[in-house]
Amino acid sequence: MTKTAAIAAILFAGAAVFTSCNSNDEPVISAELVDLNSITDFNQAGYWSDCYNEAIGAVRAGGFAFSHQASSFTYGDQTDTTWSGFCPSKVNDNQEYPTDWVNHQWASIVPNPMGGIYLVGYSDAMVNENPVENKTCSIEMTNFGRFNPKFVYVTNSSYTYYCAKNGSPGFSDPFTATDELILNVVGVLNGTKTGHIKAPLIARGQYLTQWGALSLESLGTVDQVLFYLDSTVKDKEYGIKVPTYFCISGFGYTLPESFIGK
Repeated sequence: MTKTAAIAAILFAGAAVFTSCNSNDEPVISAELVDLNSITDFNQAGYWSDCYNEAIGAVRAGGFAFSHQASSFTYGDQTDTTWSGFCPSKVNDNQEYPTDWVNHQWASIVPNPMGGIYLVGYSDAMVNENPVENKTCSIEMTNFGRFNPKFVYVTNSSYTYYCAKNGSPGFSDPFTATDELILNVVGVLNGTKTGHIKAPLIARGQYLTQWGALSLESLGTVDQVLFYLDSTVKDKEYGIKVPTYFCISGFGYTLPESFIGK
């Protein structure tokens, strides 16, 4: 049950949306939007204060849990902390920082969507062949459990965009016209895949530089939605050779009919 959301020619044309929208650029689908405004802990740089807090797990907002993990490792006299999953951000700076990306990894290539909070996703560079095993970036509902995902807005991370466009010295060359970066969205129910959507963020020499509304209706009823990147630019030793960041916002959903009215 694999479905490509849109061909690159459609994805990168005009408003760069994946599904029908009205004049206000809202998807023409009846759905509830996950409210991220309850997240208030942001540092001066504009990203979530607990990004590197190893004692904090998932990001919780609007009745949903967005996976997040922080961990530290020591080599020699130095200890570093890293993170993966989702990190809330309000960063408006989408400039290039080729020598200092570590301190600027929480930006979308498009400034804040409607001036609000969005989520930066950071998936694994090594991609499992079984889609349901790519669990680093996941969304779950904390009260009803099951839900029907309807749409989500997506765009490129600034970090990933610039590394793909200009290359990363000593690690990877710039993307060619045949290289691709694909956002995979997988629906899961009781451990079984319900659907799989593939949305190109970079393809045919074109880069997504707007917020595009991706329809998730084909995923059906789920208890988990997984997000991860895959690319033609990867190897067996390191996996994907560009930073595996992406950005999402405006996640819309409905409840299964059996839950309505409860």
